[in-house]
Amino acid sequence: MPYSGGLPNFACADATRDAERGPSGKASRALIGAKRHLTRELHSHHSHRVMSGMLSLLALCAEASGKARGAERSLAAARTKVWSTHRQPRAILHAFGAKPLPCAAAPELYAVLLNICVRAGMKRVPELFLLPVPGMNAFALGAPGDACISVTEGLLRGLSREEVAGILAHEVAHILHHDTSAMSWAAAVQREIDASALHGIVEMLSRRRDLAHVGPHAALLALAPAVARLLFFALSRVRELAADAMALDLIDHPKALAAALCKLEFFHTGRSPLHAHLQDEAGALALRSHPGTWERISRLA
Repeated sequence: MPYSGGLPNFACADATRDAERGPSGKASRALIGAKRHLTRELHSHHSHRVMSGMLSLLALCAEASGKARGAERSLAAARTKVWSTHRQPRAILHAFGAKPLPCAAAPELYAVLLNICVRAGMKRVPELFLLPVPGMNAFALGAPGDACISVTEGLLRGLSREEVAGILAHEVAHILHHDTSAMSWAAAVQREIDASALHGIVEMLSRRRDLAHVGPHAALLALAPAVARLLFFALSRVRELAADAMALDLIDHPKALAAALCKLEFFHTGRSPLHAHLQDEAGALALRSHPGTWERISRLA
């Protein structure tokens, strides 16, 4: 069903990039490019370390609980389930109430997305879906070959063309990084850690084993679920920052992404990013799936 609510009339600016011309401009662009490349490499390294940490924690829990073979079977089943879910982005978006947004109904939006995809080297433009809600949000599902991006009416009405481009570039970066499958896999590992820890604790209690003898194992199993949850959130935050970093290379106006994040922060919390940063408790960040907006725009600067 075509979107009949009317898309915003984006005001297309003709502004050029900063320091576009001259030798100093070339040197500046080269330095910026090198900095962005280093940032992406650091994010990738950090992401791999967190995922390795989750797998190591699972191995320790499985060994402590005597459930090593069971954990292997569970992970094999989880891999199959993750792959099956990963291949159904359209069905998932339909379940959320999102409707396909055809190109004929949103030609300017698809033009913006096409430009981003060309820069990203994608062979297929993700299909757009519209969530008819006033909230401001967007998310991507799937891999480059079958990806879909969902946006809300509130997002399209509340952001400028350049800001929408920044958000779409962020979602395209998630697609290129295969973040849907990566986070689904991390969630499966986290669930298996929870199951292994519970199994081990129940076994110890049922057999009334000497706690002095199994104390280290008991402590590990008791703490493992909380540690796994913290690692899962850390992985999510790292991949969000990695998507931000890649998005900068896919748009003409990098500052627009920071501007969009500021608008989203104010919409969702009624605060500026700086006020939110100063008022939030430091320890609360560890329990969030996204970095603070102030941290994100600071890294984008």
